[in-house]
Amino acid sequence: MKRKIFLQILGATAVSLVLLFVAVIVITYANGRQMIRQRLKVETNLVTELLNDESEFSAFQEYYNNDELRVTIISMDGEVKYESDDEASEENHLDREEVQAALNGTPKAVARYSETFACEMTYYAMKGALSDGSEVIVRLAVRSSEISSYLLPAMPFLILSLLITMGVASMFANKLSRGVSERINEVGDSLKSLNAGQYQPLKTDVREPEFYSVFSEINELNESTHEHMRREESEHIKLNAVLDNVSQGIVALNKKREIEFVNDSALSIFAGKGLVAGRELSYLIGGIPFCEKLENECENGDFRFEYEYKEKMLAVTGKRIERYETGSERAISQLLIFTDVTKEKEMIRQKSDFFANASHELKTPITVMRGLAEILLSKEAFDETERRQIERIHKESLRMASLISDMLKLSKLERGEAEERMEVSLEEIASEVIAELSEEAKAKALSVELKATGECKVLADPKKMFELMQNLCSNAVNYNKEGGFIRVELTETEKFVTLRVEDSGIGIEKEHIPRLCERFYRVDKSRSKKTGGTGLGLAIVKHICALQKAELSIESEIGKGTRVSVIFTKNILTSD
Repeated sequence: MKRKIFLQILGATAVSLVLLFVAVIVITYANGRQMIRQRLKVETNLVTELLNDESEFSAFQEYYNNDELRVTIISMDGEVKYESDDEASEENHLDREEVQAALNGTPKAVARYSETFACEMTYYAMKGALSDGSEVIVRLAVRSSEISSYLLPAMPFLILSLLITMGVASMFANKLSRGVSERINEVGDSLKSLNAGQYQPLKTDVREPEFYSVFSEINELNESTHEHMRREESEHIKLNAVLDNVSQGIVALNKKREIEFVNDSALSIFAGKGLVAGRELSYLIGGIPFCEKLENECENGDFRFEYEYKEKMLAVTGKRIERYETGSERAISQLLIFTDVTKEKEMIRQKSDFFANASHELKTPITVMRGLAEILLSKEAFDETERRQIERIHKESLRMASLISDMLKLSKLERGEAEERMEVSLEEIASEVIAELSEEAKAKALSVELKATGECKVLADPKKMFELMQNLCSNAVNYNKEGGFIRVELTETEKFVTLRVEDSGIGIEKEHIPRLCERFYRVDKSRSKKTGGTGLGLAIVKHICALQKAELSIESEIGKGTRVSVIFTKNILTSD
């Protein structure tokens, strides 16, 4: 850069000096010509004054002898009366330009090539008079090369001035280029310090207004950039601190399925070490089957599944990132979240086992209590008060037996025990359940309507479909109004079968709906006891829907009723 600036400045200076030098020569040459013409005019006037006597023609010889001027006396008709140079032609000069100008009374200097003297001559002529009163033309001529007598003495000075000026210009160009180069280097050093995180502002000097203005703006921009970088780095550190302390493993992939980010939890889960950014996912995970499953799932966009990996149970969630996608291949396009659910799964298993064991252990004594209560009720040896107490024991034993039965069902569902799947007609199951609940519905004067469109068959376990339908319909009966209605609708499309159970019951407040499928959750505990509810019916429905890969939704409005919808995928065998 310094060399380039130096050469450019020196070159511009050299061109300027050469142009100036040529201009000086041209001006000097022009001035020389002008001086020659002025001299000719003066000398011509002098010669004209010498024409007082014809005998004085010999006096003109001195002009010839000094080899400077040539004197010619020409008559008015162009004949040469006197020529100071013997070699000159004495032909008629009437057609000469300077002679014509003199005859017209407008004398002027004329330069032209002379064949007689083989050089360029400058002529000047004017009218004069001899001693006898006759008019003549007096013409003086001088070699044009005489101009060099004015130019040559100035040449050494001009050349010396040119060389000195070039030397001085070279020094100033070198100093200026060095100064500009140093300034540019200062800008580069400042930018390097900014990139390194140790920003050093440029030094400004008001004595250099051009640099001062530019450097001040650069400093302002760099300070703003430095502050922005500092904030970004701070946010980056905070974000990394948060992500590294999250218990879930997080891995971000780019469009080429290469790792762009991985937090400490993910490294801990997969026992990864060192830098993994820019490498393929298999470098971190190691397990080929696991990697293949992840690759297949990533192709489908968002996903969630569980996978047993080296004695760990991992819940894997994949999320496609489209909002931040750019044209760059390194843009993050997929986010993988790995959650170690080994302990949670173990706790669920232990809880399920406890549920199953407790339910099993309680089943026998409750059965005994119910049997004894039935025996006591069959006797007539008790008064009315004692009989009411025995009836209460019998009723509570029935409710406990129902609760234990539901707990056992729920435990089986949670354990995912093997089931027999076959093509099941939901319409037939609905008819069977409605028939079973007909007495209870009649007791509350409920109208029950079953409507089916199509065959409405699904591939499922018949027992589980019966339990699902029974729980939904029994809730519709138990929580309905006197004289209300129950509507069971089955509709079939090309891919789905939809079950809807709608009632005109008491309804449910919206804030309770998200928790309805939790175990033992009751909107009104006192009313649930009256209706004999266990709080497990919808929890069982939810688990059956999950096993069947069906979609469950509940809509309800206080005082108007509830509608439960279950959407099955038709004729597709699914497994957990």
